[in-house]
Amino acid sequence: MTLMTQAPPRVSKTARHAEAIPAELLRTVGARLRAIRKAQKIRLLELTKACGVDAATICRIETGQMTGTLESHMKLARGLGVKLTALYEGLEEAHAKRGVALQQPSGRTEVYVHQAGKSSMSMLTTEILKKKLMPVLITIEPGGSTNKEEAKVGTEKFLYVLDGKVEATVGGQAHQLKRGSTLYFEASIPHALRNPGRSTARCLAVTTPPAL
Repeated sequence: MTLMTQAPPRVSKTARHAEAIPAELLRTVGARLRAIRKAQKIRLLELTKACGVDAATICRIETGQMTGTLESHMKLARGLGVKLTALYEGLEEAHAKRGVALQQPSGRTEVYVHQAGKSSMSMLTTEILKKKLMPVLITIEPGGSTNKEEAKVGTEKFLYVLDGKVEATVGGQAHQLKRGSTLYFEASIPHALRNPGRSTARCLAVTTPPAL
């Protein structure tokens, strides 16, 4: 006896795209849903009867308290008489906008000073904990040093010296760095930086994942 298997239903490009959209972006669907509903002068209860989605659920989607599911989005689109893509209009632009973070020098406010002003760390981007990299500008005055650091296992750090001399001690071993030198190491190993020179030292440090 031959068993007949049914091929899995094809998922449209729109559906696959919707499932891949981050939840934070899907919250904008609620704004689109509310705008379309208001433009058609449809009340919540009327939409509920037309699509079968509970009024409380629709309200929570519209106010961004929940994102809803792809199935509920499809029902809502049918109830409003629009294509599913109408609810996702503008998501690509929103995703692109959220994917770029520009920070001007004048807007750099997250600066941490150590050792009575002998060293400082300036965050080179915003919302550090939401990103996969943490770029920092480290400035060390002559004779100054940074606090000893020890990140959790799996954290990595990259250093690039922009100006001056830097002595990087990692796990008890000192590495002498000058302008243009780089150092890549496991940030879970205790480490600190010192300026043994006579001029201000500056270096770019990039940590992944972000560790504060």
